[in-house]
Amino acid sequence: MNIAKIQVERGLSLPSDYLDFLMTIEGGEGYCFNEYPDFEGRCWAFFDEELLSENIDMLQIGTAPAHRQLELYLNCYQEFSNSNFVHSSDGMLPIERVANGFVIAEENGDLLYLDPEDQFSVWIFHHDGSDVKKVSESISKWLAQATIA
Repeated sequence: MNIAKIQVERGLSLPSDYLDFLMTIEGGEGYCFNEYPDFEGRCWAFFDEELLSENIDMLQIGTAPAHRQLELYLNCYQEFSNSNFVHSSDGMLPIERVANGFVIAEENGDLLYLDPEDQFSVWIFHHDGSDVKKVSESISKWLAQATIA
């Protein structure tokens, strides 16, 4: 499925800076980003158009395309936590908001995603704690701080 069809399916109009970037990368291409002071950073493997549509299967949870895999993690989190909220760097966020995030890259199980409810700002979902952290106002600003791996 191409990005235009994904946007229609999700009811999103992804930002042009992300769409331009998407056209320039190959699947798995890495960009390193330092999310904490005095930390060397992590290299994120970005999804190209093909990988965005690749199905992710979580045993006994379900299957979803890569760009929607937050839904799988949060279904599991909600089942075990009985909570409708996720801890974030900006306070508690409703699970529905985080689950609607558009996943663009992964690193060691953590997910980099765009938040449609915050003008497509860039966030990290930490799979170990099921918490999130806002790391940039936009993909352009994120890329300006990142280096190609």
